[in-house]
Amino acid sequence: MKNLQTLSLPIISMTVLLGCSDKAENPIKNEENELITTVHLHLMKENDSTKIAHAVWKDLSPDDEAGRSIDTLFLDTSSVYQGTIELMDESKNPAIDITEEVEAEKDDHLFIYRQNPLESSIRFTVERTDKDSKNLPVGLQYTISTRNLQGPSLLLVSLKHQPDIKNGDEALGDTDLEIKIPVKIR
Repeated sequence: MKNLQTLSLPIISMTVLLGCSDKAENPIKNEENELITTVHLHLMKENDSTKIAHAVWKDLSPDDEAGRSIDTLFLDTSSVYQGTIELMDESKNPAIDITEEVEAEKDDHLFIYRQNPLESSIRFTVERTDKDSKNLPVGLQYTISTRNLQGPSLLLVSLKHQPDIKNGDEALGDTDLEIKIPVKIR
């Protein structure tokens, strides 16, 4: 029994060291996903700077939907809006601006925006307008183009973390964020 105990200590130590070795060599690959508690969508109507749209999705306790608040995004028909997204972790004091981290690591991130559910009546489309160093889309900046079709819909916003695998494929990587924002086109 004593020989078994003597043998098990080096095996446990080696397992712990091997489990940590990749993180020590490449800490960026093993970063945990940041907590995103608040998302701001800022939009300005093209050719009319007085028309501003804004929506906030906030969830300070991700395990409990009761504390979640979601604004509706009100947009005009047949219009184009220039937009930006802002990500925050407000569980910390002071709050952390996650947008800056995504911007700094834009070669590893991809936002996905789409109408949800994707109905036969497409009310709006979204195009990402910013690029990373490989000329691939990021999505911190985007345009929303509405059609001449009034009514409610949802905007699905996802953020994919794609370190060393980003190639424009929306299916790759881990999902850092996936939310739905109500949209009312009027």
